[in-house]
Amino acid sequence: MLQRTLAIPLHRAAQQAAPVLVQGPRGAGKTTLLRREFPAHTYLPLDDPSLRTRARQDPAGFLARLRGPALIDDLHRAPELVAHLTGQPGTYRLILASSRRLHLPVTTLELHPPTPAELERRPALSLAMLGRFVPAAPPAPVPHPPWPNPRSFLDHDLAALLRVHDRDQFEHFARAAASRSAQILDQQALARECGIAHRTAVRWLAVLDHCFETLRLPPAPLPFGRRLHRAPKLHFHASNAFESRVVTTLYRNACHAGLPPQFFYWKDSNGLEIPLVVVEEGASPLPVLPIAEPHPMAEARLRRWMQLARAGQGALITTRPGPSRRGGVLRYALSQL
Repeated sequence: MLQRTLAIPLHRAAQQAAPVLVQGPRGAGKTTLLRREFPAHTYLPLDDPSLRTRARQDPAGFLARLRGPALIDDLHRAPELVAHLTGQPGTYRLILASSRRLHLPVTTLELHPPTPAELERRPALSLAMLGRFVPAAPPAPVPHPPWPNPRSFLDHDLAALLRVHDRDQFEHFARAAASRSAQILDQQALARECGIAHRTAVRWLAVLDHCFETLRLPPAPLPFGRRLHRAPKLHFHASNAFESRVVTTLYRNACHAGLPPQFFYWKDSNGLEIPLVVVEEGASPLPVLPIAEPHPMAEARLRRWMQLARAGQGALITTRPGPSRRGGVLRYALSQL
């Protein structure tokens, strides 16, 4: 059985007398993890029509009838129960699971499909160590059963989230958006390319985010007297773009450690760009430059930004390891994250 890093912060959060929400894309392993880690909890799957009807018709009564800790799966399928928990989260000993993004006033953790570190059964590089420490070369991967392909949100969630008269058009839009992974998001241009209204593109992008298909990086609030791009940068979790693979791997590593990261990007009007800036409270911003094949100009760009930000460390992430430290910049291979 594959060990998931999120198990430790999940148990820590569950010790509090308050609900805990675990959300993430379909096929990430939420139900498997929760049922394995909390076998004594009463399991209440809301894909069961009778349970779902009771939860929707009388949310308060549904919770009041619980006699002990419970695990409520597919919470998003009972909007009335979600609304009740939003207004009155209470002190229920509940573990909640959802494959759609919810905004509940409770401790919320994200579980995504396994990271490379989890699949290879090795510790992931933490954000606290990024730019400060280079791990040894990873050992030979431990054989493991292949992770099942995630179930498509198009088949399970699209109809409930959005009235789409032409599913083919939505799929064309999703492919067009995915082709722009690792680019600054231009919603108007994307809408024109797909032949849809701008407000339709906005709604459809929100659906992709709601189902954990995408990650948007806002611009870093660090102008340094420069004019900055203000639109977010779009990344798809399943993209083959090297930059997106790096950003989403670091994001999943942090989420599975129970530490949702503060990720930004930085680009000024002259074209100086840092694709990822990690901001942690009480620490200098950490610039991260993912580039498959490094070259001196890339490192010079990274050091130039470090001088602007007065940052002592930076990280260069490539396809293969190299000299570990030069001028405050640590170099990593993607396989070391």
